[in-house]
Amino acid sequence: MTGTIFCFISAMLYSSYYLCAAITGAGQLNPFYAPFGSLKVFAVIALIIGVAYLIISEYGYLKKKKKA
Repeated sequence: MTGTIFCFISAMLYSSYYLCAAITGAGQLNPFYAPFGSLKVFAVIALIIGVAYLIISEYGYLKKKKKA
């Protein structure tokens, strides 16, 4: 569940980056120039944490299932 939440947070941060870029870039020549590039960095970090957490938990589940 926690890994899924991190992946969801990553998707929200990633989409909010482009939404904010579209809002601030309306009427400018380069609409994807945005001074808030940290949203993309945080989105990638959250995605890495989420996927790692999912992989680790699935590995632990399979390992526990083999023992039983």
